[in-house]
Amino acid sequence: MRLYFLVTVSGLFLSGCTSVVYQRLSDGVPVSRGSAATFFPLVPNSSGASHCKEPTAAPLGPGGRAVALVYPGPPERQVTVTLDQDGVPTKYVDVRGDLSVSDDRAGDRTTIGLYLDQGYAVLSNHPKSGEAVVVEVPLDEVLTSDALGDPSDMMQHVLAVCGGAI
Repeated sequence: MRLYFLVTVSGLFLSGCTSVVYQRLSDGVPVSRGSAATFFPLVPNSSGASHCKEPTAAPLGPGGRAVALVYPGPPERQVTVTLDQDGVPTKYVDVRGDLSVSDDRAGDRTTIGLYLDQGYAVLSNHPKSGEAVVVEVPLDEVLTSDALGDPSDMMQHVLAVCGGAI
């Protein structure tokens, strides 16, 4: 009975926090629910010369496709938009900094992932050394966020520049 009471009381205290760990990524990094207002990208936007590419690792649904705009940097940046079979965007992923797929990163990385068809976003900072921060936030908090580089505007830019043939 005491254990049940302790768990219940602990849950009540934790529910009052603004950020509660509710899952972990495969590498053990905790994912917390939070607010976009408290997330500050570790790696800033980059702009300038860019080129389009067809991402090979983007998971696609039946008939779906993905397009990406790549900025060679510094800092490096790749913005990928995934579309369903009707051409409607379902996912937006903006990766800034070290774009290597290796866990032995040479530098910092910020990722802004919008899951448009599911109504949420995941924001993460992975420093070269130190603790990673991963936060799930409501989609409406990030769509036009200037602090995140206005993902809605950037998505339209990627589709305008790369939406056709690559």
